Amino acid sequence: MTSDPSRIRFLLLGAGPSSLAFASAAKQPFVILEKEGRPGGLCRSFTVDGGVFDLGGHSFHTPHDTVFDLVQSALDGGLQLQKRNATVFTHGKLIGYPFQEFFGQIDDPKVVEECQRGLDQRTPAGSPPAHLEEFILQKFGQGIADQFMLPYNRKLWARDIRTISCDWTAQRVADPKGAAKTERFKTTGGGVERRPLQADSTVGYPSEGGFEQIFVRMADRVGNILCNQTVVSIDSRERRVTCREGSVHDYETLVSSMPLPELLRCIEGTPDRLHALAAQLECMSLRVEFLLVGRRLETEIQRIYCADPEIPPHKIALNHNSSDSLRAVDRHAIMAEVSVSPEKPLDTGQIAPRTVGLLRQLGILRSERDVIWTGHQDIRYGYPIYTHQRPAIVAEIKEWLAARDIHTVGRFGEWEYINSDKCILKGMALARDLRADLP
Repeated sequence: MTSDPSRIRFLLLGAGPSSLAFASAAKQPFVILEKEGRPGGLCRSFTVDGGVFDLGGHSFHTPHDTVFDLVQSALDGGLQLQKRNATVFTHGKLIGYPFQEFFGQIDDPKVVEECQRGLDQRTPAGSPPAHLEEFILQKFGQGIADQFMLPYNRKLWARDIRTISCDWTAQRVADPKGAAKTERFKTTGGGVERRPLQADSTVGYPSEGGFEQIFVRMADRVGNILCNQTVVSIDSRERRVTCREGSVHDYETLVSSMPLPELLRCIEGTPDRLHALAAQLECMSLRVEFLLVGRRLETEIQRIYCADPEIPPHKIALNHNSSDSLRAVDRHAIMAEVSVSPEKPLDTGQIAPRTVGLLRQLGILRSERDVIWTGHQDIRYGYPIYTHQRPAIVAEIKEWLAARDIHTVGRFGEWEYINSDKCILKGMALARDLRADLP
């Protein structure tokens, strides 16, 4: 293909981790269109009265040397690494994370015995698990399943977990107590894959500012980002993108990290069949509640996971323990993630008070007066759901797009449950693949 100087070689939709990584590796002219006022996607941060909040609980960990090197370079070496301090609230107390390894710390000996008995009585599976519920029962036994894993996953995914496949579990669900320890990352097909976080996992965070600093600095380096540009129309025949704000962009190759259903709605002439398929893709939405504490908190805990249905959040992130610089500020930020779906009614008025109540019970807060500000953010696209039909749907959509020189990347561009490091890796890989197609 001969390059047309009147067209943008690569036009990227969205300035999240995957697009920024693509741009860093493109080696060809590009422009990024971002609908928000600044880059970062779901990795954006903000500050309230000195407290630094992320849109959820973020930390950086990766098995990929190229990704680690890119992030360290973008931060000029300012990535602070530390041991992850995660806990589980269960049966009235905090125990170590993950539950399946530390259930022995529960005070009730009957619960401990039930969990251990379930582990001991597991029988080798005759066939791979058909869905997530079956996977949990096969891997952990009835006791751990009943005491934590089933209620937690039902709360997290906000739906019948028998509709969820097990494609993602090897990289996300840690082994039970007594299992042979595996490397955090495994080699598959000559590469490395993420392994579940362990009690001794090391995580990173920018030494200054919030998590978004990784992507702010990446954006500063790549440049050519146009913010506040909302894509409303894509003419794939003329290779032209029109934005609500009036700008028009002619391109040679389009790279999108937009959620697949939204991308298809923008493309003129998308077949009804593809719209119908995209409508079957499921995701879990989030309400992220923000609590600003008017003093420094005297705890080193970074995460609290909770299966109790009476406590709305499934995860609470104490962001001040993400770095030494955040520990030193006089206002500490707490984020509480609550999953939302049509199957899970949500009383939004109870999120903050019940979260505060739990933190008071644990001694992390002294009283309600510790919290001097509350806010929230509703996130439509939080986590993709691995339904059984997802692989075939995504494959058909991507094949149709690729035939029009439109390529998708990122968590909802590919409908994969991946973190920012894998988004970076995929963005860099796509850039290399498309560069290889050049004459």
